[in-house]
Amino acid sequence: MAEVRRVHTQIRMGVIGCGQFMSRQHIQTIARSQHLQLCHLGDSDPAALERVSARYGPERTTSQWRDVVGDPEVDVVVAGIVPTFHPDIVRACLEAGKPLYVEKPVTETLAEGQALAAQARQAGVSVAVGFNRRFAPAVQLVREAVQGAARPMTLTYRISDDARVRPPAQRWKLGDRLLIEAVHVFDLLFHLVGAEPVRLYASESRPNDAVVLISFADGSQAVVYSSSFGSMSQCKEHLEAVLDGAVLEMDDFVEVRGHGPAGIPPRSCFAGRPYDGCDNGHVEAFAARGAAAYTELRERYTAAMESSGVLQDSGSDAAWERFAELAGDPPWPQINYCPDKGWGSALEAFCRAAMAGETPTNAGLVDICRATACALAARQSIESGVPVDLGPTTWADG
Repeated sequence: MAEVRRVHTQIRMGVIGCGQFMSRQHIQTIARSQHLQLCHLGDSDPAALERVSARYGPERTTSQWRDVVGDPEVDVVVAGIVPTFHPDIVRACLEAGKPLYVEKPVTETLAEGQALAAQARQAGVSVAVGFNRRFAPAVQLVREAVQGAARPMTLTYRISDDARVRPPAQRWKLGDRLLIEAVHVFDLLFHLVGAEPVRLYASESRPNDAVVLISFADGSQAVVYSSSFGSMSQCKEHLEAVLDGAVLEMDDFVEVRGHGPAGIPPRSCFAGRPYDGCDNGHVEAFAARGAAAYTELRERYTAAMESSGVLQDSGSDAAWERFAELAGDPPWPQINYCPDKGWGSALEAFCRAAMAGETPTNAGLVDICRATACALAARQSIESGVPVDLGPTTWADG
């Protein structure tokens, strides 16, 4: 007799990872959702697993990620742990027939990403990559405007941060910024332009301080400035799209300004994302005052990091304790998490589409291969001093 699987009214989620990002993003999304249920939670760190479990009450917990994938009660898996484990998690989910939402980086090489994309296509299993910015409300407004605009167009995108704030547990993120951070931007630009990148030229004034020029198949061009030497007091991300007699600007997903595009208001502000156990005054402040409110919060955050000593030594526990005192009780949320960058909408949309047997609109493994190919081409261009040609064969899964 064929096994009959119990039908649930909610999508039962298996979560791999209880770190800062997973606990503040995906696990909170599941806890707030009317459609998702936290079924099985896994992490190799007993303290983190106990802390997160006590707050969000999963049905089961484990120290082994394979237990989550193999749980017959789990409908969809979401994973975000040390990136070296991500390829094995993808393969295990494909073999188990489990839809997977996995954070980037997914693989260490483009070839491995292509192989996973081919395996997912052959297995017919949905895999989404955490390029959440596609689902940010501010991005959806920008895309509405650029979709109907004449081609070519020119875009500039700045993504800059202060690398000094990374605590020891996150030092792996201080590697090649093009591969770890700028891939978000490469995917977002492709999503907005809707044409494939065909040529890329990049230069770097110092490590992790790069300028990248991308040419697209429709004649559009984009300039990306990616830096680890910025100030926390400035909005981390800024987009400007020059259309035909019109310009769009977006500041850190909290404000979009339209200068001429039909149907786009001169100024639109977007609410922030709330967090459990935090001072969430920013949510309505962003909705009312946009980038001005966010800049004020970033300035307060930066001042507290400066006076606490975090910017001088982010490996100091004493400095982080002083910062926690200055951040208040309840504290401000992590500063780069304050805007709604689409985390919640991306995960929920993927789960509902995958369980309905529909093709998710999320970025998938081919998209991460494209973005990775752009990052690798940028590094090649920096080292060679010449442009690098690109095309679908560069990242196709065969």
